[in-house]
Amino acid sequence: MEKLNKRISIVFTVLVAIFIGLAVGGCPIEPLNHQEYVIFESGNDFMADFFNIQRFLVDGDPYFNELNGIYFPLAYLLLMPFTPFCDYANMSLEDCWNTNFAIFSALFFLLLSLFLFFDSLYRLNNKKGWRTFNTILLLFTSIFLFSTERGNEIFIAAAGVNYFLAYYDTEDRWKRWFGLFSLCFAAVLKVYPVLFGILLLQDKRYKDIAFCIVTGLLLTFVPFLFFKHGMANVPRMIENYYTYTALYQTPSTEYKFGIHALGNGILFAVNYLNPGTIADSVVRGMAVTTKILTALLTLVSLILAFLEKRRWLQIGLIALVIMMYPSHSIFYCGLYLIPMMVLFLSKEECTKTDYVIGILLCLIMNPIQVVVPPITLTPILANIFTIVLWILFIVYSGRGVLNKQQA
Repeated sequence: MEKLNKRISIVFTVLVAIFIGLAVGGCPIEPLNHQEYVIFESGNDFMADFFNIQRFLVDGDPYFNELNGIYFPLAYLLLMPFTPFCDYANMSLEDCWNTNFAIFSALFFLLLSLFLFFDSLYRLNNKKGWRTFNTILLLFTSIFLFSTERGNEIFIAAAGVNYFLAYYDTEDRWKRWFGLFSLCFAAVLKVYPVLFGILLLQDKRYKDIAFCIVTGLLLTFVPFLFFKHGMANVPRMIENYYTYTALYQTPSTEYKFGIHALGNGILFAVNYLNPGTIADSVVRGMAVTTKILTALLTLVSLILAFLEKRRWLQIGLIALVIMMYPSHSIFYCGLYLIPMMVLFLSKEECTKTDYVIGILLCLIMNPIQVVVPPITLTPILANIFTIVLWILFIVYSGRGVLNKQQA
């Protein structure tokens, strides 16, 4: 274990050092001279997720205004305290960047989110052998920097998952309830973290599952009452969601996870190099194929996660489903991998496969930006490495489960 941890730390250190050197000193090699792309659109869309939610909240009507909100109301309720201090009804995104209080609000929200995330990581790290140095390195990884710039509530959702994993099996009743509540909170904010409930199902903790169901329903529906139209917002939210999903299914190569995103990226590249050479039937066939393959791998992963006894691998399988299954999974979903990294780097035994896993994690979190205009290759490569890691986890877990059953 010690050698593995040290070598992973060295790899991370080298990557971070190269990134800092390139970012500060520049680089004569053109593909490496674009380190500003470590954040989305080089900062030209700064904190857009935070500011857009503020604009959704105009007049307390996030679902029926022209922006058409798609999140559960808890996501909007969480940010309502920031809304009254700026005239978001008459502000564009660029206006937000030029308004002092809007910027102050965004930074305050970011600091609060980061505090919750790192506090939850500290609770999870407790007695797990995770080094503080590893946490510092996270600050310079591509996924973390991308997530910080977005102003998304992803840090709060990821913190909820960390608190759950830290406390769901503790003997302290109040901490255990807090962990369960944190999972519910995360699931209502981002939906997919509900899959971590597999840990409760595996342990047959049906009372805790019932508590989570009741808490989740309350957190989902009660906040609707704080907005105009009340429960009439429910069908409107669903309609908005399907409109949004269709809008974001355009071929894209960057800042997305998933086999479907990779397929779209391939089509985008081919069409860019040879415009008009791809038939519509090929596009539709690629979409169907990638979605079916993703669904099959997701099903296998969830079954293995239920059967798997190695906690780090179980959490990894669930995290990768959350990262890879949604067709619009964005780069910041990589934050869900971090609790798996904590447990992985602190486990006692070490195999040859663990070295491969460690290298893949470094490549996924790699901050060095390689840009071949108009494409930033780094997030595309991170997606490919994540797909490889997903398949490796399925094979690794499947082999272990089969060997255990045969024994």
